[in-house]
Amino acid sequence: MQKVWEPGSNVRFELARRQAMNTKVDLKRGMPAQSLRCLEALRKRGHSQCMAYLHPEFKLDFKLEDERVLTSQVTFTEKMTSFNRMVHGGLQSFLIDQAMTCALMGVGVFAATCELNLRYRSSVEVGMPVTIRVWVERRYRTIYEVEAELLQADKICTHAHAKFFEQDLKSEGDA
Repeated sequence: MQKVWEPGSNVRFELARRQAMNTKVDLKRGMPAQSLRCLEALRKRGHSQCMAYLHPEFKLDFKLEDERVLTSQVTFTEKMTSFNRMVHGGLQSFLIDQAMTCALMGVGVFAATCELNLRYRSSVEVGMPVTIRVWVERRYRTIYEVEAELLQADKICTHAHAKFFEQDLKSEGDA
């Protein structure tokens, strides 16, 4: 099985990865400053074939809102709607799941979604920017709890809570 990092490949990335894997991540203290670099390195290494990473309309670019919260913005188009011109709930779920996975990669963790609960509070309008806020709430051994909000005009439209199971990165030859 391939390791997520190779010694000497990127010292800062390696330190962030070791911190996340070898110690209890103090999620209340927040993400380290190199979280965005760690996120991009892990995304390229483990998610380079993921539709969310490859599709120009779905790939989220993040910034740190504060020491615990990643944010990204997206604007939904007409072709992303369902009934009554509302943004499709499945698409909202897809982007929130991607954001949650990225938040975990920001703390050096590869994980798979094992539970995702969404609460749709109000419809999302087409053509207006939407902000996705995401943070890692807590860790229990290899299970991580992550929270996210989808906001439009500073109003929470969708709230999500998920559990993720930590995974090892498999090489392309692994079954």
